[in-house]
Amino acid sequence: MAAKTVTIESKDYVFNTLKEAQKYYDAIVKELFEANLTLTTGQDFEDLKWIYTTYCGYTNHNLDKLGDSDIVGFKGISTVQQKGGQYIPTECAAVIFSDGREEEFFTDKAIKEIAIKQNPR
Repeated sequence: MAAKTVTIESKDYVFNTLKEAQKYYDAIVKELFEANLTLTTGQDFEDLKWIYTTYCGYTNHNLDKLGDSDIVGFKGISTVQQKGGQYIPTECAAVIFSDGREEEFFTDKAIKEIAIKQNPR
């Protein structure tokens, strides 16, 4: 099976593999979490915004929220995710909307969905 490439259109960059793209953006989220920072500008912000809105468009996820308010930031948060019947603490991104709402955002899941859409069989 050929590796899926991932094109991040906000910066016109192609990752050679899905894992490479996931690792790159996981590192950004981890850095935001560890430094307790909120990302509101710059290329990483634009990339995460593009990934989130593209994922939502592909999956019809949160389209109503996207229409109601703008994305103003991203930060890293700690959450609990169920895997194989166990609850595992993990870091993920939180999308911050202009109305103050925050939404959990798993970049690896979103990037995987984008890769599937960009590389149909």
